[in-house]
Amino acid sequence: MTAPASLPAAWRQSDIDAYIARFGLKLDDPAMRARLCASAEAASAAGAAVPRMPNKDCEPAHIFQLPLP
Repeated sequence: MTAPASLPAAWRQSDIDAYIARFGLKLDDPAMRARLCASAEAASAAGAAVPRMPNKDCEPAHIFQLPLP
């Protein structure tokens, strides 16, 4: 999966360590840290793929419509 140009190239290990410390996770196994890093990459790419409206005043209008009577 290729990352969009607007995202950082990759999550660094220091980013993952800061995330783990911030949320008080106990991930002593290096394999679990590597898995979290891979998941962060996938989550960032998925979030970047969500279509956004150019104007925040119109943000949900392309998805949400009120039912008409």
